Amino acid sequence: MLHCPICKSTEVYTIVGGYAGNIYVCKRCGYRGALIVECDDEEQRDDR
Repeated sequence: MLHCPICKSTEVYTIVGGYAGNIYVCKRCGYRGALIVECDDEEQRDDR
């Protein structure tokens, strides 16, 4: 599951992808960038 590095929202989607990598956008806070937090399980998140 993808999470925004700023607000920890899961409402993150890819706007550009390809050879150079992906650019993500967060619907909640508007973050745009290549850095994204990916977790396999909800229990691994630190914000609980």
